[in-house]
Amino acid sequence: MKIKIVLLVLISLLINFIEFNKELRVITFSSVYAQEESANAKRKTKKTGSMSEKVAKKLGLAQELIEAEKLDEGLDELNSILEFRKLSPYERGQVNYFFAYVQYLKGDYRGAIKFYQKVVDDENVPDGLVSSSRFTIAQLYFQLEDWPMAIRAVDSILANDTAPRPDLYILKGSALYQQKKYKEMIPIVQKAITISEERNAFRLEQLQKNVKTAAAENRVKYDKNNFDYISLANQVKNKLKTDLASTRKSSDKYPLIEDAIRGLETDAKNLAIGPTKENWWLLLRAAYFELEEMDKVKEVLERLVVEWSKKEYWTQLSAFYGQGKQEEEQMAAYQTAYHEGFLEKSNEYVQMAQLYLSVEAPYEAAKLLQKAMDEDKLDKEVKNWKLLSQSWFLAQYDDNAIIALREAAKLSDDGELDIRLARSLSNIADFKGCVNSAKVAIEKGDLKRLDDSYITLGMCQFEVAMYEDSKASFALAQVDANARNEVALNECANREGMNRETLTITLETQKAFKDMGKEIEGKIITCPTPATVKTVQNWQKFLEKEVERVTLLQNQMKNIEEQLRSGESQALSF
Repeated sequence: MKIKIVLLVLISLLINFIEFNKELRVITFSSVYAQEESANAKRKTKKTGSMSEKVAKKLGLAQELIEAEKLDEGLDELNSILEFRKLSPYERGQVNYFFAYVQYLKGDYRGAIKFYQKVVDDENVPDGLVSSSRFTIAQLYFQLEDWPMAIRAVDSILANDTAPRPDLYILKGSALYQQKKYKEMIPIVQKAITISEERNAFRLEQLQKNVKTAAAENRVKYDKNNFDYISLANQVKNKLKTDLASTRKSSDKYPLIEDAIRGLETDAKNLAIGPTKENWWLLLRAAYFELEEMDKVKEVLERLVVEWSKKEYWTQLSAFYGQGKQEEEQMAAYQTAYHEGFLEKSNEYVQMAQLYLSVEAPYEAAKLLQKAMDEDKLDKEVKNWKLLSQSWFLAQYDDNAIIALREAAKLSDDGELDIRLARSLSNIADFKGCVNSAKVAIEKGDLKRLDDSYITLGMCQFEVAMYEDSKASFALAQVDANARNEVALNECANREGMNRETLTITLETQKAFKDMGKEIEGKIITCPTPATVKTVQNWQKFLEKEVERVTLLQNQMKNIEEQLRSGESQALSF
């Protein structure tokens, strides 16, 4: 009876390194690979050994005990095998392999290495067992964080293998990374990538041939100048499914069609598998980042988004494009992340909207924010409502902008957004709304320009014929404007090195000379008056004249109405 023996240790070696975004990533190397015979591996020179029934039985019992976590009892069985007088090199190698396995399970990695090394050093042990032992030794040194010995162990494998697997180079490169030998590490990882890509060419060629053959056999037409193999495989698969639906299950053709469908599904899946592994590129990215070679980091990210489309890769790539002033590429990368459904957080939608605004696409920004707001994906807070309002305004959708601005104003503790709302309402001739919003703004307070706020209120009150209220608002605006003028004059006096009295006399003298058309002697002093002072004065003059005009018009209309009533009365009495 042949014994079922687990010859190899299933070890997942966790290789940690810090990525660009400071997140911890993991690369896993499994000694399962050691079970696989490489197609290009060196031809074995030693025969696979045989095992006596007595040794096989003992090893089987030892295995059962080990799998049941009865390690000490398992060790007793292994030691009893060593008491046999004659053990073949193969049997001795298997026993040592099991000893190593037990030491590994106990957490004694160096003890495990000692037994694996015995397997390697025995010239009579079959090559397959030696090869798997070498690989496991390298992994265990990595587990121990003994980077020099891990590299040495890998180099030992490479020296004895004419066609080594790419993951060996990755293991070595990872150990170099841990030693911060980034420049030395990069070509090692690149070699692994190159080997993998070269070996993948034949596999890919065969898969493509399979798909084309299937298409020809099933008479599926396609544009030979413009197609991709995965789509073609799926196209043929759908044709076969149609054929299957019209075929009786009892027919001999039915299982053949089923097999063909499964084969195409497998081919399509394998066509989508790239030659390299994601973690290899992450290792490169980390090294380039440590070396501050950001152009290389960007190149790696461009490869990652193609092979493994993930949110972090697209957003990082977008950020790199932004740093390089590649605004269109930055926008395209972020758009892809959005269309792939990767945007989840409120700030991510805000970031994308700001990118739209940066490339002068306010309508797209507004649509994005509005949709996110409607779907409760955007935090309903002041700054987001403001951004939405700004986007709609820039897109010239004033009504939508005002709706958003009103929501922002409701949430604001000061009056700045309310006065902005008042001015927006004035722009669309909603003067009653303007009056209400301006009053709310002034009531909330904390306004940057109280004089401007009263001017806005006064203008809107004038438009709805609230003349007395308008006068009062402009009067209050003048109070604040005059106060600002006083501040401006004091600053001017300090700048000119004068006191206020001297400055006032100088300014009045300059004005008098100017009015008389005479040349001003000496230095001309200019103290700009705040614009609101003149604005208020102009509005007050205009309002006074307008009130007079309206009053005159009202009196005239009143007289006409009285004359009409008087004429009607005379006509009736006649």
